[in-house]
Amino acid sequence: MAINNINNLAGNRVQNNTGNSQSSVAKSTNGGQDAHATQVKVDSVSLTSEAQQLQQVQKNLNSASTGNESRVESLKKAVASGQYQVNNDAVAKKMFSFEAKLEKTLG
Repeated sequence: MAINNINNLAGNRVQNNTGNSQSSVAKSTNGGQDAHATQVKVDSVSLTSEAQQLQQVQKNLNSASTGNESRVESLKKAVASGQYQVNNDAVAKKMFSFEAKLEKTLG
């Protein structure tokens, strides 16, 4: 992501030797009017093509259907009604398997 002119400090003021700030726009001797017009610079952000692709992927994932909606709903209803029963043996086996794989991976 490119950010241009985020603060533009050099163009907004000039520091003198005593540390006081002075306007960067020069004043003319006739009536104190600006010697040249002040240019207004606008900050801008440009996204790389990779960032744009990631945004599109994120939009697609957010709108995509997993196909498990009916299963999720039936499980929600079973849990809410107290009918869902946890299979302790299956949970313990999967936890043990996960821990073994993690230990093997991490060393």
